[in-house]
Amino acid sequence: MDLISGRREGFSAACLRLLLWLASFWYWAAVSLRLALYSLGLLRRRRAGAPVICVGNLTTGGTGKTPAVAHVVQMLAGLRARPAIVSRGYRASASGNDEMKVLAELCPGVLHVLNANRLAGARRALSEGADCIVLDDGFSHLPLARDLDLLLLDALNPFGFGRMLPRGLLREPLRSMRRASAIVITRADVAQPERLREIEDVARCYGFMGPVIHAAHQPEKLAELFSGAPVDLSELRGKVVAPFCGIGNPRGFERTLESLGAGVSPLGTLVLNDHADLDEREITRQVEPFLRSAREQGARIAVCTQKDAVKLRGRKIELPADMPLLELRVQFRILRGEEELRAMLARVIAPGN
Repeated sequence: MDLISGRREGFSAACLRLLLWLASFWYWAAVSLRLALYSLGLLRRRRAGAPVICVGNLTTGGTGKTPAVAHVVQMLAGLRARPAIVSRGYRASASGNDEMKVLAELCPGVLHVLNANRLAGARRALSEGADCIVLDDGFSHLPLARDLDLLLLDALNPFGFGRMLPRGLLREPLRSMRRASAIVITRADVAQPERLREIEDVARCYGFMGPVIHAAHQPEKLAELFSGAPVDLSELRGKVVAPFCGIGNPRGFERTLESLGAGVSPLGTLVLNDHADLDEREITRQVEPFLRSAREQGARIAVCTQKDAVKLRGRKIELPADMPLLELRVQFRILRGEEELRAMLARVIAPGN
């Protein structure tokens, strides 16, 4: 991340960025051709046979999409719909991937289908009793037509450094924002009002015409990872913590901990690969040495995200003495535009649409 953001300096870093820029040009050309083929109707978008609500990103991740998907599912259930979630199932094992396990905890009883062919996955969900589909991370999956496109932009880095992969984090050009039905700016609570207006202005400049919704990922609860015993959020106040996470935006996790009054250890946050399996080898090679070193430097508590916790349950971790391992759960909360979003969802699932 330091390389593509420009924080890493020096001649070798500049040469690497040049190579990434050359690769991103070919990626941009391929994506632009694909978008043009769909726009001209030379590639067709197929309908699933029921309303499809997409929750997706313009960048490679880090927007807090999984809690947003759960929130949309809960809103649809509140409107008496029977939603199912359809995902690609990136790096999924026989028991599913980390995001599927998190969504199972956030949306108990809701059908979740993993299928790289999202159309086939949606039709399977409908055959099993769903009456609408929430398409997880599907903004760039154009073969499946959708009735509502919710595009998430992270207030901390909304446009992926303004460059296409691999030079930046953009999956598509910024002009693709015009396809969105609504834009949801996540982590809006940690951004200044001027920054939020700037993000909206950029979206409007690229042709986006819909509503802009503000949302936050707010701390909900703490629990001891292995026993599940609840821990009051105030326990973090004034404590030095050793955070580790395998998510798209580790800085967002740090900011959440800091908002609870915790101080991050001098070692910082151990950043694991997003979607990586936290198996015994990874725990022994990375997590345990990090926690031992952090404890030696004054950290009192180890903390991970819910996405990491679902991979660690059932694993054995050798923790330093007197160092509990806690899981921090966050709640997706809409700060502005909740009723507008509810009305959009109600229109989409209304009979006859």
